[in-house]
Amino acid sequence: MEERVKVVIVGAGPAGLGCAVLLKQMGIEDQDILVIEASTIGSTFKAWPKEMKMITPSFPSNGYHQTDLNAISPDTSPAFSLGKEHPTGTDYAEYLRTIVKHYDIQVRERTAVTDVTPNSDESFLITTQSEQRINCQYLIWAGGEFSAPKLKGFQGSELCLHNSQISSWDECTDDHYAVIGCYESGVDAAYNLAQRGKKVTLLDTNTEQTDTYDPSRVLSPYTAERLVSMANSDLVKLEQNFRVQQVEALEQGFKLTDSQGKTLSSIGRPINCTGFDTHLGPVKALFDIRKDGYPEVNKFDESTRYRNLFLNGPTLVHGTVLLCFIYKFRGRFATPCSIIGAELELDTSVLAHYQQAGMLLDDFTCCENQQCFC
Repeated sequence: MEERVKVVIVGAGPAGLGCAVLLKQMGIEDQDILVIEASTIGSTFKAWPKEMKMITPSFPSNGYHQTDLNAISPDTSPAFSLGKEHPTGTDYAEYLRTIVKHYDIQVRERTAVTDVTPNSDESFLITTQSEQRINCQYLIWAGGEFSAPKLKGFQGSELCLHNSQISSWDECTDDHYAVIGCYESGVDAAYNLAQRGKKVTLLDTNTEQTDTYDPSRVLSPYTAERLVSMANSDLVKLEQNFRVQQVEALEQGFKLTDSQGKTLSSIGRPINCTGFDTHLGPVKALFDIRKDGYPEVNKFDESTRYRNLFLNGPTLVHGTVLLCFIYKFRGRFATPCSIIGAELELDTSVLAHYQQAGMLLDDFTCCENQQCFC
């Protein structure tokens, strides 16, 4: 027997719940919207190493129309509810659970989607791991990337520990580790290992200088400050222009070889901090894929292949603008929701509130150039 729902959102992270909150504020009926989550609400954040924190600061300045950078709705603030400027993953998952409770969002947890089939009437048939069949008129894919860590970027990568596989840096008991990748997660790994008295060789795999201030492509101030704090430490050595090609297990420790044949060693299993792959799961075939590997969407964040299939979250790209942080992709909650709201004859007047709160991004020219003069 098929269940029929007007709107299905896949993913109970900030992207999926942010869209659900907006649709609820537009007045969608409970029976017309369903959020499906393969694990539990905020599970991605709960899976972070317990010491990892949000790199974007939270501050409760909503009353002055300065929305908390980590909020997913204009009238909430993780800083206010959690009392923390840089929440941990566990903290942020608690904020998301509070969002679900406050807005009374129906979330079906531990329900993995295994197949999505387009119907001839521009609706979709969703099949779950437990063989539930759900027919929906609109589908918003907000599955995120955390379930697809980059595990095969070089030969011998299976010998490494990806940072997403670490529950706490207390688990790392060896005296020395090579950390592959010098972006946010790599610096976080090095910092936390050094805090535990471990020696670290931090490998900067990037050989090109990026002429941008976009924190999607260069270190955030929070992370850069931590990197500087380790500059004079005897525990941390930065090895630049070392792009790992191979990792080999030795009788004691590991050998890492770069693209130029240079070698380094690691006593403990090397820590792989090279990020995540774009992950679309069962809807991958329903999107055209750009040359850079990201899904192609139209100006409504809709698949260019199938109408009524929308994308939101860190895989969302328009031109050269990568919307991979919460404060970026939340500006696009209004894009699919405004289309759905109009077609379902919901109250879209709340969009004015989102615009006033800086959570409605419809002109990307503001994102293309750095506009700070000092």
